[in-house]
Amino acid sequence: MEKKYFGRNIIRQIMEGRAARTIAVTVSVFLCVLTLFEFTALQLEWEIPALAVISGEHSIWSEEYQQEELALDDSKENEILPPGETPEGATSDETIDNDEAIEDGAESANRIADEGSIDGDATEDNEEVADTEMAEETEFPYYIKINRQQNCITIYTQDENGEYTVPYKAMICSTGLYNATPRGIYQISTKYLWRELYGGVYGQYATRIHGGVLFHSVPYYSKSKDSLCADKYNKLGQQASMGCVRLTVEDAKWIAENCPEGTTVEIYDDDDPGPLGKPEAVKIDTDSPIKGWDPTDPDVNNPWHDVSLDE
Repeated sequence: MEKKYFGRNIIRQIMEGRAARTIAVTVSVFLCVLTLFEFTALQLEWEIPALAVISGEHSIWSEEYQQEELALDDSKENEILPPGETPEGATSDETIDNDEAIEDGAESANRIADEGSIDGDATEDNEEVADTEMAEETEFPYYIKINRQQNCITIYTQDENGEYTVPYKAMICSTGLYNATPRGIYQISTKYLWRELYGGVYGQYATRIHGGVLFHSVPYYSKSKDSLCADKYNKLGQQASMGCVRLTVEDAKWIAENCPEGTTVEIYDDDDPGPLGKPEAVKIDTDSPIKGWDPTDPDVNNPWHDVSLDE
């Protein structure tokens, strides 16, 4: 009798162990298949809403993507954007205004110096004014809010109380597929004229948001302004990247040139795109001979400048 019960216990233990192993193997295979499918969907930019629910914003591939993106910081293809400079071939009304402001400032400084040489008290007063103006210049003029759900950015300026409540500018963008762009509050840092990106592509006017997440133009196949990935450009306004925030060249350039390092970026989700609404981007005909150019690129050689975008 004891042998009979002993045998049953052995069989039961074997069966229980087999079941546990079967469940473990099944779960492991499912997770591997899901991860592979998610990676494939990211690479091919398939928009499958269900994956956003299943994988979440802290998926294995989104974290690995950020690590791969960070590894490209040392790429020899990268070109740091010099502060206060506009690249050759580009035009900017704001740059012209800044140059005029610099000239005006120089004239003002000379005038103050002349006045100060006559009146010592005036010199002290002028120094105080200069210190105040310098302090104002070190403040951050803009606050950037990225609505991840709507793929829309709203730039805010300060109100009379110094709070960033005044909507100034709206931009259309593409955030990461399956919520790969992390929510949170960050401060921008390094800026690039050109930067190599994950996947062997390149971006113009890249600005680091956090870790391997950057603002940058829609990717280019090579470090050439006529090699734009037109199909990716046409996805602006929907989730499409592996985590970075894609913009038109015009908007990426604006952020790089007007938002100093340390500017705050807030990434959030909301049904409302923002107080200025969600802008639209021009669609590029993928059969067009000039499809390799971003229509918004201010470069003087951009052939879109000779084309009516309303046609």
